[in-house]
Amino acid sequence: MASQQTKTETAITVSEAVEIAKLSLETLRLRVIGEVSGFTGAKYPTKYFSLKDGDATLKCIIWKNVYDAADVDLQDGQEIEVVGKFSVFPKRGEMNFHVSKLHIAGEGQLRIELAQREARLRAEGLFDEQHKRTIPVFPQKIAVVTSPAGAVIHDITKALGRRWPVAQVLLYGVRVEGTDAVSQICAGITAADQSDADLIILARGGGSFEDLLPFSDEAVVRAIVDVQTPLISGIGHQPDISLADHVADMHAATPTAAAEAASSPSIADLQQLLDSSAVRMQTVLNEKIRSSRRHLDALASRPVFAGPEELLQVRAMLLDSIVQRMTTVLAAGFGTERQRIVRAQERLLHVGPHLTARERTQLERATGTLDALSPLKVLGRGYAMVFESGDSTQDESTVRRKVIDSVSCVQVGQAVKVELHDGQLDCEVKGIANEPII
Repeated sequence: MASQQTKTETAITVSEAVEIAKLSLETLRLRVIGEVSGFTGAKYPTKYFSLKDGDATLKCIIWKNVYDAADVDLQDGQEIEVVGKFSVFPKRGEMNFHVSKLHIAGEGQLRIELAQREARLRAEGLFDEQHKRTIPVFPQKIAVVTSPAGAVIHDITKALGRRWPVAQVLLYGVRVEGTDAVSQICAGITAADQSDADLIILARGGGSFEDLLPFSDEAVVRAIVDVQTPLISGIGHQPDISLADHVADMHAATPTAAAEAASSPSIADLQQLLDSSAVRMQTVLNEKIRSSRRHLDALASRPVFAGPEELLQVRAMLLDSIVQRMTTVLAAGFGTERQRIVRAQERLLHVGPHLTARERTQLERATGTLDALSPLKVLGRGYAMVFESGDSTQDESTVRRKVIDSVSCVQVGQAVKVELHDGQLDCEVKGIANEPII
């Protein structure tokens, strides 16, 4: 049978075989996923790499314009997804996969998008430290935004009850994964901020990269930025980091760690601090008492307190000595002065009458001389003194009058005052003769 088929079959050439393969393969458009290997990033019109999995390798070609449009920085080891078709080169008997579309596969693509979002939001300054709010030390009300079911809320309330039982816990239950998780998380954050809570804890338990993506959504990030209440994030477990952790006022590695950060210092820490402070205060007070006692003992040992009567006795003796010396000196001084006074009185009584007679003679002579020179004596012999007439409203006794001693000092019609030995005349100049009397 086999020999019969061999006889009836017609053999084809290599070229024909390759052409059949070429026509069959180049009509196929496939979507292929695999790991990048042997990527060449040279600036050629085409770029070359291979896709491989555990069992096979596929050589790929991509045009530079397609590669640039994909906005992907290919590196060996990346898992990517490509769309394209086969190209067969008959001369070399080679087959390549000609890529028309390219993107990172699965989680890789999501991580790239997340990194790009983080870079954009960081450039806006949303993660800057200057926007961080201060975490209150002793919060009275703590709002918790998390799933109402599960271990997270139990762990948080247990930690708060142990460390800071005086705080009231307000639960804002939300979905933390799923299609509507982002909207619920945003609504929960806003509602917690509008309450009278002193602090907000945003938390969820551990999960996969995709499970934690709602907490890296831009809407959640901006909701955290907009709140006025300080917020602590405790999302997943270390090393999980979401964008909510970057923008939160404080980031904790786990939900329990977030509760511990919200209750720091704890009741136990405060008790220990108070006990330590009490010991230090007691030590300081005891030392102060001992120092004061030593100072008091030193004062009590001084003479003024040990024997005050002796100190007063010495002072009294010194005062008596001073009084005695003053009495002696004053008595001697008074006696000497008294003798001097007596001698002066005797000399005055002896010399006084002679001095009085001599002085009386000198006084009489001076009086006669003054009387002879007195203007009043001249006026008594018939002479008169002429003065300028002053203002009639002024008191003549207080006005210094000017004597008229020449006809050039008056004018016709001028009022003058003439003083005689027995009175005064108010006169008016009727005329002026410039002829001297002698």
